[in-house]
Amino acid sequence: MNLGFIGLGRMGREMAGRLLDAGHALIVYNRSAGAAEPFRSRGARIASQPEAALDAQVVITMLADDAAVDAVWVASRLAERMPSTVIHLNMATVSLAMGKRLAALHRKSGSRYLSAPVFGRPYAAAKGQLDIVVAGEEGAIEHCKPILAALGRQHFVVGSEPHHANIVKIARNYVLATIIESLGEAFALTRKSGVDAETFLNTITSTAMNSPAYKNYGRMIIEKTPHPTFPLKLGLKDVELALEAGSDTRVPMPMAGVIREQHLAAIAQGYGDHDWAALGEYIAASAGLK
Repeated sequence: MNLGFIGLGRMGREMAGRLLDAGHALIVYNRSAGAAEPFRSRGARIASQPEAALDAQVVITMLADDAAVDAVWVASRLAERMPSTVIHLNMATVSLAMGKRLAALHRKSGSRYLSAPVFGRPYAAAKGQLDIVVAGEEGAIEHCKPILAALGRQHFVVGSEPHHANIVKIARNYVLATIIESLGEAFALTRKSGVDAETFLNTITSTAMNSPAYKNYGRMIIEKTPHPTFPLKLGLKDVELALEAGSDTRVPMPMAGVIREQHLAAIAQGYGDHDWAALGEYIAASAGLK
């Protein structure tokens, strides 16, 4: 397929590379032009403006946050000028409000829009092993299945309105934040009573909590992952997206407020650029553990 790709950060670079490896033709655009240059030698066309990326069957967005999406798609009126023949496949994590706003802009202009945020880190993107949640018009989803197949090991259709995928992504990441927080507290509690961290992790993951989230993040907390692929400060963004969505939908989320304060405190102590699992390290230090 002829694809446009906007946003070549850590995840975007790996996703764009994966699509090239799968045989798709790409036009790539990044606001910092230097990030796009390595793709020239791999056969991609480099766009100097985001409008050029619309010369495609599908244009994929993998921008960092709401502000970046607003700058590229909303403030520039790009969403309103997109041809009706092109599908906008937004794979970035955005707020519930931004997801609804983008859908409304595309609906107004008569162009097709899907939301398809991803679960996974850059190394999973490079291998086409992401998990993808997608929502929107059925025909557009069908058209994008070769893209979803190249990037993901599985995808889940979660609704006919694009923002359904946004709220699923936000809620799932919030659950992950609660797991990291509770693991950090539980490790500190058991360690301070003299129980070895490995013993505790093996015990809980060999019983009811035998799942990748507990195994992987428990291991990362113990080993203090030295090379983060998802910094703690981005974890804070996910918790704040959950709080914002809770406010928008009138759903009380008292735990989210506490977890946000924990993230802010950890960032204040210098953990912001460490891996998200470093929240456990901060909790241990707060408990007086080395």
